Amino acid sequence: MHPHLLSSLALSVGLASLPALAHDHAVLRGRLVFADHEKPVVRVLDLDTGEVTHSFDVPKANPGFAGIEGGRFVAIKTGDDAGTIRFLDTGLTIESHGDHNDIEKGPVKLTDLVLTGQKPAHVISGHGQLALFYDGIRPWDGPSTAKAVLVAIDDLAKDKPALTEWPSPGPQHGIVVPLGARRWLTSVPNPAYVRGDDRKASSRPDGFEIQQQDKRGWRRLASFNDRAKADASCKLYHGHAAAGGRHVFGCAEGEGGGMLILSQSKSGFSARKLAYPDERRISAIKARASAKFMVANYGKEAPYDALLRVDPAAQSLSTNDVLPVPGGQPACQFELSGNGKRLANLTSDGKLRIYEIAPAWKELASFEAVPAFDCQYGARTPTPSLAVIGGNAFVSDPLNGRIREYSLDSLKQGLDLPVEGKPANLAGSDAG
Repeated sequence: MHPHLLSSLALSVGLASLPALAHDHAVLRGRLVFADHEKPVVRVLDLDTGEVTHSFDVPKANPGFAGIEGGRFVAIKTGDDAGTIRFLDTGLTIESHGDHNDIEKGPVKLTDLVLTGQKPAHVISGHGQLALFYDGIRPWDGPSTAKAVLVAIDDLAKDKPALTEWPSPGPQHGIVVPLGARRWLTSVPNPAYVRGDDRKASSRPDGFEIQQQDKRGWRRLASFNDRAKADASCKLYHGHAAAGGRHVFGCAEGEGGGMLILSQSKSGFSARKLAYPDERRISAIKARASAKFMVANYGKEAPYDALLRVDPAAQSLSTNDVLPVPGGQPACQFELSGNGKRLANLTSDGKLRIYEIAPAWKELASFEAVPAFDCQYGARTPTPSLAVIGGNAFVSDPLNGRIREYSLDSLKQGLDLPVEGKPANLAGSDAG
């Protein structure tokens, strides 16, 4: 089979595991996609039968996954030397009926689309579009071809989807964000890093531009790339989430730092800075479309040992928005429920904690989900993974070869399924 994308376990789109209550039919639960810590294979678990129904070979063990808006497709970072990204069609189509989602199961397949490039990184979807960013290599290591590959999500089902490339002005650990109406937010590389004369220069961008794509190419509509202005820059950017017409970007701590809040309206684009509550910063942030609050990890440097509640409409944040992780542990893995009201946090002590986010942080439940593990980047030991679909959290247990489910609503454990091999990363894909 062809190579896949993310590392460990990927969770395809099996939305909320709600029982059939007021419905006159059973509500199907969907499918869960996961990878193996040791074997170069990606498997598909049917959540209705508890059986693994499909298996796809990949170049390396522990590929990574990224969920794509709509929930049908999963991007797979295969981890091979060519920087290959593949796409798994989970065959799931979802129709919302307010109190529940109806899921139809079609064929599962690995699509023919193969993308390659230097150092695949951020995968962002929205407004029916998908942007896959390739960072490029460090300038002192050779010629860099940083770029983003853009494709309509519906086209992923076609034999030959139409692709567009946005050439980055230089190597960067960057991002391209779909904004709709053929508009895109693109990050601007750090000039010192692009020049390559200072090997301590960061590959993280410092600002953004809004681009309009048309038949003549790319046209800049707005710039937020002035390092002298706090509300028009984002030094050492890392971490992005979007909801309610607002985009939140994690920028450096210190003077002029904070989160850049970019607002999109009919009249155009505007930005402002939302300061951090103290001297720490964020590097990853989660959002749900209908939720008031986003949640980010928070700390001085990795490993970040707190979580931060973020209201993008707020004028300021306070220490009440900060949740220290118990025992001073790294935040490890965290995900919002589908409605954005609760948060699941899997920490290195093996516990899965469920929190209420508002009106104040409150721990609702704690489960002994998996044995203690090392969640630091590059850990050689098997790392469990957390994914949330609708109101349910799924946790992989690679040491015991199981996948477990926990309800964020009832606060009870659900499925506990044995699977072949050592299941690792999961990718929730009911976003959007």
